[in-house]
Amino acid sequence: MKTETGPARAAVLRPEETGDGEVIACRSTELPGDQSAVFAARVWTRTTTTALCWNGDVLRAVEVVSRLVDNGVRHGVPADTPLGKRRLSLSAAITDAGALIVEVSDLNPAFPDFDVAVRGERGRGLWQVAHRGAQVTWFLQSAGGGKTVRAVLQPM
Repeated sequence: MKTETGPARAAVLRPEETGDGEVIACRSTELPGDQSAVFAARVWTRTTTTALCWNGDVLRAVEVVSRLVDNGVRHGVPADTPLGKRRLSLSAAITDAGALIVEVSDLNPAFPDFDVAVRGERGRGLWQVAHRGAQVTWFLQSAGGGKTVRAVLQPM
């Protein structure tokens, strides 16, 4: 697992669209495109939210990220992807307004029935993310052909 810390705009795509303030700190990592990514993401999120000094509920953030990564592994890695190229990207950023922005990027640009999934009518993963208070959106990546699912959590 490779972790990077860099300029604020490096990890979060389209930060101006969050509406939750300016990004002041961020980190990103690459995860394998298999179920081992879920555990790795949980550890990374706990460590990263602490390192970024987020004032919110870290356990809630860990649960949100684990659901997003699990969805990415299950639905975002096409079956015909060679084993060596199966991967996900995970980023976390803190805004000056105190929001935590987490993004999981995968290799599959399709996201049929996103709104239905968030309402829990098609699986429970995104519904659980929204139920934990996250604002969930998605968008196509500007390069690379996949998509990014974003969850914004406010400190409580």
